[in-house]
Amino acid sequence: MVRRAAIILVPLFFSVSVPVEAQIWPFKKRSQAEKATRDLEERKREAGEGNLFNPFQPSGSSVSELRDDYIWSAKTAATSYHKAGNVSITTPSRYGLKEGLELSTWLGIDYRVPNLFLKNEISRGKLWVSSLHGAYSSWPGLNNAQENNGNFLADSVMDVPLILSLKNQLILSRPFLSSLQCNPHQPYLILSAALAFDYGIPFDSYSVYLKKDQFKTPRSMSYLGEGWLVTLALRCDWQIQPYLYARGEIRMFGGNFPGEISVEQQSSAEYFPFSNLSVSAGYIIGIGSIESRSLNILPFFDISFYFGKKQGRKRGLFKQQMF
Repeated sequence: MVRRAAIILVPLFFSVSVPVEAQIWPFKKRSQAEKATRDLEERKREAGEGNLFNPFQPSGSSVSELRDDYIWSAKTAATSYHKAGNVSITTPSRYGLKEGLELSTWLGIDYRVPNLFLKNEISRGKLWVSSLHGAYSSWPGLNNAQENNGNFLADSVMDVPLILSLKNQLILSRPFLSSLQCNPHQPYLILSAALAFDYGIPFDSYSVYLKKDQFKTPRSMSYLGEGWLVTLALRCDWQIQPYLYARGEIRMFGGNFPGEISVEQQSSAEYFPFSNLSVSAGYIIGIGSIESRSLNILPFFDISFYFGKKQGRKRGLFKQQMF
């Protein structure tokens, strides 16, 4: 009797629609609103979009650990997050040793001009202040040019002196925050000013000089170990859209070189096709009475890979984590 009842009831259970059944997994049916929300989130993820409050955070309730400090370029007063940084071709590659302390190098010229710099944040607030200290040497590049009869040297048979150049720089940055953003600690605009002193030290009496060039000659004082080079720079970093940045800088060089004063202006746009990879393109204009022409222009291009996770920066009187 029980077996006959089971044979009748089991097919009836799967064929008759009962409201309770729709709530039992795996037969639970999603409402139209839930399905629409799920489909919208999937389309946003496929398009690489985040939520409306934080473009770097994926849709959903989970907290994103993606970095959100891309507007703070290497030439601003901020340092990279702890154990985070970037690897770049023609701009400084950086690594955060700890909060407020950063190690950097220009990988694109390390073979010919090995260099290493340390940036330390002095204070944070409405005005960010940092100091940068480091050393570099032009000896490998000059020596290679001498051995291969390159046109960098005045006399290819002259020995190249061993040169060590030191750099000390003070950087000031003023961030402008948007009250409309969900994260109030990340600015949309940063204005920076920097003053640098470079000094080249030769370790023997040989002397060489670079061929006159609008971009090499102003730097020859420190590169060749012939004295001081003073650099004053004004910079702007602007977040146009969540994945698009505009960057511009004006540099003025002072030293004992032809013309004694030279000016460079650099502008570029940086785009993030992926959350950890950016492509930059722009130009550099050099102005000064160095060659027969007083103005030269060079194209600028860079690729940067960013690594590490977002971390809260300590702020306030008691250095509490604010985000």
